Amino acid sequence: MAKQAKKTSIINRAELKRYILSMTEALRPGWNCKRVSATVLDDIEGFMMSRIREAIRRHPTVGKTFKDFQ
Repeated sequence: MAKQAKKTSIINRAELKRYILSMTEALRPGWNCKRVSATVLDDIEGFMMSRIREAIRRHPTVGKTFKDFQ
């Protein structure tokens, strides 16, 4: 069986977990959420990658700085 290369992430998964847990505590105080699934982190990363690709496609071909994210 061939060894698979480790996928490089574009998000800081540990920080994202901390953020999600702090937001659940702040926004849903009655919910005792303690964990974040790997699946939701993968979904968020996929969403971000998709949004970035779309922003690059829509970005005007002017200048040398990527600065328009809609």
